[in-house]
Amino acid sequence: MPLVSILMAAFQAEATITAAVNSVMRQKHPHWELIIASDCGADYIDLCRASGIQDKRIRMVKSPTIGAGPSVARNAAFDQARGDFLAILDSDDTWKADKLSALLPLAMKSGLACDNTCAVNPDGSVIATAYPIDNTQRDIDALAMINSGVPHFPLLRREIAGNGFQAELRFAEDVVFNMEAISRAGAMTLLPRPLTNYIQRPNSATNNATAWRRAEAAYGQILAMLEAGELAVPSGVNAAIWTAFKDKRRLNLAYGAAVESGTATTFQDFLSQQRK
Repeated sequence: MPLVSILMAAFQAEATITAAVNSVMRQKHPHWELIIASDCGADYIDLCRASGIQDKRIRMVKSPTIGAGPSVARNAAFDQARGDFLAILDSDDTWKADKLSALLPLAMKSGLACDNTCAVNPDGSVIATAYPIDNTQRDIDALAMINSGVPHFPLLRREIAGNGFQAELRFAEDVVFNMEAISRAGAMTLLPRPLTNYIQRPNSATNNATAWRRAEAAYGQILAMLEAGELAVPSGVNAAIWTAFKDKRRLNLAYGAAVESGTATTFQDFLSQQRK
């Protein structure tokens, strides 16, 4: 039975991490290890124990410096991973109980698989899914992933991850990671069932009042890296990938204007307004 190494970056996650960890504990696929990467110096193992969570499959590492960012934190966990397969779970999100058991057979076959991420409010009400919910399993390419507007949290073979996350990126690092993984795998198999709850909180790292500024800086970095040929890009779509990130940068600036004017709080809220 394949071992799945789950990488979880945690920064000031005391209020949310136990729910995330409990969703791992409920997985039907039992052969996993959870590596929590503390990026703030907190001892999340002690926090879990205080909440009644004790499991030898859960370990913790620390970023080399406090506040190193999600890429560096996940890479610290990646370096300690023992599994042939990897999965990413953020410390403020949760999984359905069959996340691993449903995706693992697909990842074993194609190398890279994802579910249909569901963006939800803290009360559980649905905001949007990455794709329409149906029964049509299919392959998606990098452009579909980039343009979906909702993050993807894949299960993948370790070798598909390359050297991990681009350490300098503090925003959209997951999009770049997934793009490079698709470049190596050829495509990502989509199971269009929502097995990941991407929980939107106004004060989270991707939704607070300054998040759009960090996104603007990151998109500038990504475009420069693309221009320099520093990223793995699927063959034949370089120009389209460039345009997709330019469009995301433009959308982010519009989101920033909405935040500054008080007409939007979270990015998903902004996207919902755009769809009307």
